[in-house]
Amino acid sequence: MSTNRREQERFSLNLQAKISYRHVKDQSQVIDTVAANISSGGAFLATAHQFPLASKVDIKFYLSVDDLRRLKFILSMDSLKQIKGDHTWVNTTGIVIRKTDEGVGIIFDTDYQLTPI
Repeated sequence: MSTNRREQERFSLNLQAKISYRHVKDQSQVIDTVAANISSGGAFLATAHQFPLASKVDIKFYLSVDDLRRLKFILSMDSLKQIKGDHTWVNTTGIVIRKTDEGVGIIFDTDYQLTPI
């Protein structure tokens, strides 16, 4: 019997990522980071920034088409057709559910959007 409670397979891809959130009305802070591990349902982002638990965040991941397939993001055919090169930005939102000295664990909302390059 496995002790791993995760429903989605996690990958250690060290993806370029950007996190933004509003902690003051009408001001959004963008933090460059790396996704230490990621699945289709969430990610652990390496950052020294102290996000409050339950913070709603916007996240962008820079992914190759191969990584998109491995992660099994659920994307519409129209979205997939937008990819012109071999990389794209995937935009999503999520909630901070865990924080450590090394970074934050985020669970994704269900909607993803591609930003073609």
